[in-house]
Amino acid sequence: MPFLCPQGHPLKPGRVIVGWSPCVCPPCAERGRGLWGHRTYLCLTCKDEHVTTMCYLPYHVPSEGAGYRWP
Repeated sequence: MPFLCPQGHPLKPGRVIVGWSPCVCPPCAERGRGLWGHRTYLCLTCKDEHVTTMCYLPYHVPSEGAGYRWP
């Protein structure tokens, strides 16, 4: 789990929403069947500042030649 969001805010209990986003990008596809997706971390401090900061693990890497897709 990341300790800081990209803006430098601490991701601590009560200040982060942990979720899941299905995806078949190369880093997810390498993990095996049933794990195709990203654990997501939404920083609530950024949300309070009207900025959307979402972290993905593993990192999202679009497939070559694929159009833009929200992971």
